[in-house]
Amino acid sequence: MRIVEFKSGNQETVRAVLHEPNTPRPHPAIIFAHGLLSTHAEFGNYPERFCERGYLTLALDFRGHGASEGQRGLMSTDRNVEDLRHAIDYLEANPGIDNNRIALIGHSYGGDAVVCTAARDERVRAIVAGATVGRIRDELKSGELTQYRLVDAVNRFQKRFTHRPLYVPYRVTYKDIFADAECCARAQAAGFLQTTVCADFIPVAMAQDATLCAQNVGVPTLVIQGEKDAVVTHASTRATFDAVACGDKEWHEVKGSGHSIWTDWKGEETFDFVAAWIEKH
Repeated sequence: MRIVEFKSGNQETVRAVLHEPNTPRPHPAIIFAHGLLSTHAEFGNYPERFCERGYLTLALDFRGHGASEGQRGLMSTDRNVEDLRHAIDYLEANPGIDNNRIALIGHSYGGDAVVCTAARDERVRAIVAGATVGRIRDELKSGELTQYRLVDAVNRFQKRFTHRPLYVPYRVTYKDIFADAECCARAQAAGFLQTTVCADFIPVAMAQDATLCAQNVGVPTLVIQGEKDAVVTHASTRATFDAVACGDKEWHEVKGSGHSIWTDWKGEETFDFVAAWIEKH
């Protein structure tokens, strides 16, 4: 395991954790894409475990998150896709990978990122989209849309004078993303969630639409979600799945799990299912 870095948009540095197996090269590769205001740590030991199975894995922190550079708490589909495409460039420069076997695993907003990257980059050969948000604006509760529009207006006004964005509290907490209290406590101790979101995120969030990207996805796709997901509705994730153009697609629900399917109490079951699916494809 080692920390690596590469440049993305605006020459900002993206940092990631690389695991390379001790088996003969070339290796198939998996890139992990985390969700909004999170880090690669949300995947727990999945990168290491896939490495033990012979995959070279790269778990990155998107710009503005974790150890990477960039405006804190700012995320967009285009920025994330740019980061993932530069991650693929980085791996392709590594003689140890099989360029014909590159898969992406994403979660929540990172699921949107892997769907849209697969739609735009033919180097991606398979994707796993976990708890993928179809359209963020459809997930907002009553009155939230008006509130966010007001915050956006205030942010635009005050930036004329301060040239700095506002930051507002993020409504999703560890308790929202886990069904199991013990798993929630472990994640909270790890501390991978940011607590505030950059207000510059609001207009791009309102325009986000994974279902449009999904219509151009032509590679095998697994869409997976926890039964008790309290962050992204099943209708939203299902809409993304239904829109995927590739006929080789599968929907899977993890019974009893919350939003964080990778490290909630059904994490072992989820890993086994995802690993079997990836090995098949």
